[in-house]
Amino acid sequence: MTLAKALKKKNRLIQKISELQQEVQRTNSGAEYEVDRKISTIDSMVELEERIEELIKLKLSLFIASTPMRETILRLAELKSRVQFLRGIDTTEGKEWTYGDREVEKHVAYDIIYVKEEVEKCEKSIDELQEQLDKFNHATEIEI
Repeated sequence: MTLAKALKKKNRLIQKISELQQEVQRTNSGAEYEVDRKISTIDSMVELEERIEELIKLKLSLFIASTPMRETILRLAELKSRVQFLRGIDTTEGKEWTYGDREVEKHVAYDIIYVKEEVEKCEKSIDELQEQLDKFNHATEIEI
């Protein structure tokens, strides 16, 4: 199985685990006359534990297989965080009225042009790194 397919499988497993957790939480308690429920909470818990074990093994395989790209993966995460940070910078400049009808002149250290240019640089790097990672994920086979 390719790394790309294994990553999709991991995401499906995570979704299934979440559904099973919700199911166990929702069906654990019921009225005494609901003895013959359509969903067995005990069976759901057994399946949940099996899926968690499967996920652990899959994540370990993914971790080992992705070792050559670990720096790329970490760099991608940090660039994405930087974009989020940059987009949160207040670039409001000029005159502004406060609640007390007082005029305030706002100045910035980093203007909107700087922020936009930095975001574009980061996004370009993200695209390049993501392309490298995608190629690696589609070309790398792993044992599960």
